[in-house]
Amino acid sequence: MFVLIADRHDLFRQGVVTILKELNSSDLNVRETDSFPKLLEFLNRESFDLVVTSLNILQEEGLLSLKNIRIQHPDIPILVVADNPTVKTTEELRSCDVNGIIGKSASKGQYINAMNSILLGGSHLPPSPSKRRLENTAGKFFFPGTLTRRQEEVLFLISEGKSNKDIAADLRLSEGTIKVHVTAIFKALNVKNRTQAMLFAQKNKQETPHS
Repeated sequence: MFVLIADRHDLFRQGVVTILKELNSSDLNVRETDSFPKLLEFLNRESFDLVVTSLNILQEEGLLSLKNIRIQHPDIPILVVADNPTVKTTEELRSCDVNGIIGKSASKGQYINAMNSILLGGSHLPPSPSKRRLENTAGKFFFPGTLTRRQEEVLFLISEGKSNKDIAADLRLSEGTIKVHVTAIFKALNVKNRTQAMLFAQKNKQETPHS
């Protein structure tokens, strides 16, 4: 297992190495750097099974640097470490097509889970705010049985003013599939366009009972 660790602080890099040894102590090769130019040099010179990079290593271009790295190295799994990953930072990192996002102060167990998941071909990404809200959409409208669960999810996002492209990204579906769902929603609700569907959904949302 060949891993590149990029962070300005020696102690953090050493901590990541210790965690990696728990994952694979017999076949572990690590490259470390505390500078962005050296990070690029390593990436251009060698192939890695995993790159663990902190946001503090990026130059003034910030996330643009990360996007450029992904464009130049589309197949390298990248786990990004953020000091305090806010919702805004998380969404921006997701747009960079990274494989994982983790807070710098996360526990050893969380780091192990994140890296192990990525090394096995998966990801370690928190759900987007829209995705979390979708979990509670079923039964929130006054037309039960009219729409499928997926159509309710699409309608929910339409009611938030999202485009087909944005909805496709949130639901991880193609835009073509979203268009099919939107057409079905228009027909089921007897509306002619997105504005009418949005108003219909907002008008017919059930109020959450107060406890």
